[in-house]
This record gives sequence, C-alpha cells and structure tokens, in this order.
Amino acid sequence: MARRPKEVIAEYWDLRSHSYAKGVTACGKEEREVWKRCLAPFTSDLHIRRALDVGAGAGFLSFVLNDMGIDMTGMDLSRGMLSQAKATSCHQKSDFDLCQGDAESLPFQSSSFDLVVSRHLLWTLPDPARALDEWTRILRPGGRILAIDGNWFDPSAKKKLARMVSGLLTSLSHDRNPVPFQKFYQPIEKHLPLYQDSKPDRCQALFEAAGLECVAFDRLPEVNRFYKRHANLSFRLANVDAVFLVKGDKSARPLR
Repeated sequence: MARRPKEVIAEYWDLRSHSYAKGVTACGKEEREVWKRCLAPFTSDLHIRRALDVGAGAGFLSFVLNDMGIDMTGMDLSRGMLSQAKATSCHQKSDFDLCQGDAESLPFQSSSFDLVVSRHLLWTLPDPARALDEWTRILRPGGRILAIDGNWFDPSAKKKLARMVSGLLTSLSHDRNPVPFQKFYQPIEKHLPLYQDSKPDRCQALFEAAGLECVAFDRLPEVNRFYKRHANLSFRLANVDAVFLVKGDKSARPLR
C-alpha cells in the first residue's frame, strides 16, 4: 500500500534535519541581517504582538523575527526539525514556543495571531489552498500572511540542466545531501501542486483565491544577491534568483 505524502514528507525532513540546519552559507549573522532588512517593510506597518512560523524547520525565520522583537511560535510537521530548532534556541538563548503540527490543519484558535509566515514550505504542501484557508482563519482581522518560497523545481530545460550539474558537483563535495531526495519526493511529487510551479504569479493567484487583500509579491533582490555571493556552489548553480515573497492581508472588515 502506498504511503500518504505527509508521512513521506515527515520522514524525509526528520532524516534531513541535522544537515539542513547547517544552512547553505557560513555567514549566519550576516544572513539574518539581510533578512531583517528585507522583512522590515512587510512588518513595520502592523502592530504585531504574536506571529506563527508555519513549517518553521530549524527555526531560521523564527529567529530572525524574534530578533526583530516579535513574539514567535514555530510549528513544523517534522519532530527532527523541531529538535534542531530547540537546540539552536537553547544555544542562542532565544525565547519562543515550538510545537508539532500540520500546516493544513492548525492546532490554534481562530483570530489568535497577527502575522503568519512561512519559508520554503508552499512547494511541498499537498493542499496549499487549504493551508492558506487555515492560515487566514487563525489571523486576526487586518493580519498578514508572508510566504517565502522559491522556484526550486522549474521543469524548463535550462533549469533541469543547472540542477543536474549542481547534483553532480554536490555528489563530490562535503555539501552533498546525505538523504536521497528523489527517493522520497519522486513518488509523491504528482500530489504536490506547486512542486514544479512555485512561482510568484502562481502563489499570488492562490492568495487572491483565498480572499486575501493587497496581495503582492517581491523578488527579494537583496536576498538573492546575498545567496549568489555566499551560498555553497550547489545552491548557487541550481537556484539563481529563485527566492521570492508573497504578501496578503486578511480583511479588517467584519463579516456580515
């Protein structure tokens, strides 16, 4: 019997958690400062008391926003990832909550957060539309969703060639992924709508279909320049200008 996609996804990221937590650069402090500058315009106009990082992984975005003075809760499907986030949190003496949960079925009451963020999550969701409905549900009226993703698996010939070369070089380096990605994701990719289509306009359309307002995307040029300079070789080859952000606001108007 075939395994459900979420079981496969959770197992992959449990196995991948230790190596993933090391990141793709050795410039931890500088990387965080770049992200702070890029996120500030999307958070400074809101009164944010409480924010949720969905698919928090090893906690990168939670740490960045926590440093910006935001009360964070990080949630992930993978217990391995949460263990990495907890270990880093203890080491850095950061103070925010962590919990295990499903991005498409959140264990939180409605209107309980001012901001929902995600990073590198939309592409791996079996039902991104349902996820956005859930993220909107837990937002207070006037709250905001910021989803950061990347066009990681663009099916174009140019991108496929870049990923192939990147994979060959990575297999010979210490940066190689110790967990066989294709072994896990190839059997389930057809169940992931954004796997090959995680693009700004596609994600923007999903935000608009979810009823969010003031929807817009940003190609995060400073972030992409930073990774061009500092990311490991395999990331640079396969992910040129890949990272982007999509923003959407929950209506502040009361429902009739």
